[in-house]
Amino acid sequence: MKVVEKDKFVIGMLNSELRRSKEMVKGLQRSVRVLPKGVLNERKKCYKNKVYFYFSLKYRDGDRVINQHIPQERVHLLKEQIAKRKKIEKELALYEKKISYLSKVIRVGR
Repeated sequence: MKVVEKDKFVIGMLNSELRRSKEMVKGLQRSVRVLPKGVLNERKKCYKNKVYFYFSLKYRDGDRVINQHIPQERVHLLKEQIAKRKKIEKELALYEKKISYLSKVIRVGR
C-alpha cells in the first residue's frame, strides 16, 4: 500500500467515493423504511366443506410475530413493494460492504 500512502489524489478519490457511498446508504435506508417488511403468506381455511384462501403479511415487531390480513385488492401492490424492498436491501448490503472496504483502505493509506 506504499503507492496509496504517497498519492494524495488517490486518497482524495477514495474519500469522495466513501462519502458518495454513505449518501447512497442513507437514501436507500429512507426508501426501505417506507416499504412494508415481512413476507406475504397465502393461507387456507376450510369451513363447511369449502376451502377459502386469503393472504396475510407476516412480519416481526420486536419479539412478537404479527400476521396482518391483506385484502385481495392490495395483494398485487404488496407483492411488488416487498420485491422492491428485497432488491433495495441487497443493494444496501453491497454498499455497506463497499464502505467497510474503503474505510480499511483509507486507514492503511494514512
